[in-house]
Amino acid sequence: MKISIPVNHNFYEEKPIYPAGLAQAFGLRPRSAKEAEKLFSSFFELKLDQERFGALKLFSFNRKRPFKPDRERLVLRLYAKDEPERRYFMQTGLYAGTLFHKGCKINISSRYGDAFLKRMLNFVCEVYIDNESTAAKKEDTENQFLYIIAHLFIQGLEKAAVLGLPQEYQTRREHSHKVRGKIDFNAYLKQDIPFSGKLTSVFRERSYIPEIIDVLHLALRKLESLFGREIHSRLVGITQVLKQNYSGQYASLATLQKAKNHQAINNPMYSGFKRVLEYAEIILLNHDLSPENSDPNTPTHGHLFDIAELFELYLEKLLARKFTEWSVSAQESMDYYQDQFYGRQMFPDLVMRHRETGRVAVFDAKFKKMDMTLGDVDRADLHQIHSYAGYYGSEMVASGLLYPLSKEIPLDRAHSTSLYGGGRNQVSFIIDGINVHSEMTMAEIISHEERFINRISKKLSAEQ
Repeated sequence: MKISIPVNHNFYEEKPIYPAGLAQAFGLRPRSAKEAEKLFSSFFELKLDQERFGALKLFSFNRKRPFKPDRERLVLRLYAKDEPERRYFMQTGLYAGTLFHKGCKINISSRYGDAFLKRMLNFVCEVYIDNESTAAKKEDTENQFLYIIAHLFIQGLEKAAVLGLPQEYQTRREHSHKVRGKIDFNAYLKQDIPFSGKLTSVFRERSYIPEIIDVLHLALRKLESLFGREIHSRLVGITQVLKQNYSGQYASLATLQKAKNHQAINNPMYSGFKRVLEYAEIILLNHDLSPENSDPNTPTHGHLFDIAELFELYLEKLLARKFTEWSVSAQESMDYYQDQFYGRQMFPDLVMRHRETGRVAVFDAKFKKMDMTLGDVDRADLHQIHSYAGYYGSEMVASGLLYPLSKEIPLDRAHSTSLYGGGRNQVSFIIDGINVHSEMTMAEIISHEERFINRISKKLSAEQ
């Protein structure tokens, strides 16, 4: 059985599933609906703080900061209610990916469609593939997962291979007119008398590690078959080396294990290949993406990504690229009362600081539904962003919460010229973001990015 569901789904229980519609919701035959009923009847909640979910793998997009998942944040909840009538509920948090639970495959998608996911990945991984043809090959949540892995694999391989692909010293023997290393006198006595002008020499030479070369080459070929040649356009030089040194044999499970456990990648020079080989393993082993290979008795397992982290990094890079007169930093540490026992730290998502004047604008990124209604703005988020003003004081000129928007932003309702409103100060506060939905093309998303940048630019210019 398969379930496909977006992130941040059904938080207010606004989308219940009734028994009559259970089979249709999951594309099941009426008699097979009992599987779904059984799944929902036993309350299931997945958070990252439970040891029994140790089989889950979490991937991070940020290499500058260690990934620290919020272990209280919800991943998935499945349950049923009987009052006033039987209803079934699915709820998700902000982790996207693929899970396997009791024989059921659960795809958690990014909500706003393939194009916006690809646009965020393009910025964060700096692997720019705006080609619309790659989106047309497969439009499902499983493909979203593979596309994320593809970007992480390409980004990781490009950075890891800066100093070259992993090599090791190997002993070679050569029978030729030239002598390299030392002469093998035993071989000379056995085969070179009478002397014919050739000698057997033994030498040590650095060479590529066959298992690692094979795994990387086959992973790139797999991606090319799924997404086209554009997927590895930045790796032309590396691709040629891999192709020239490929053994010609398909990588087995034993080959994968040898590559992952090879002592060469313990060398700090090649340590970046550890994660790259993990991505390659996921790409090559389709069983992680196939429901028929998920035994109902195996522990809940799968792969997850923090989609909120991706959105934050996307905004960071977008703002840094467009506002060259400002430095843009993420998760800047704010230390409160460090000499007292009640000292705290806070970390604003995005801090923009003007390079000449030192003026500051602070924003928090929120990957949540925003339909421009009161309930869409959480009280805690509002209080948190306002608390930053006290810390930065007179340096702050603007602040706000940034969302993926579901409609055009009405400036008169979403932008305030002063913090708390009523003209009390000169610090503006805004609710803003980028207008996206699942049917948008890449060109439309880029157009809405420009509108967002223009609104922020006008706001910052007015406050200078």
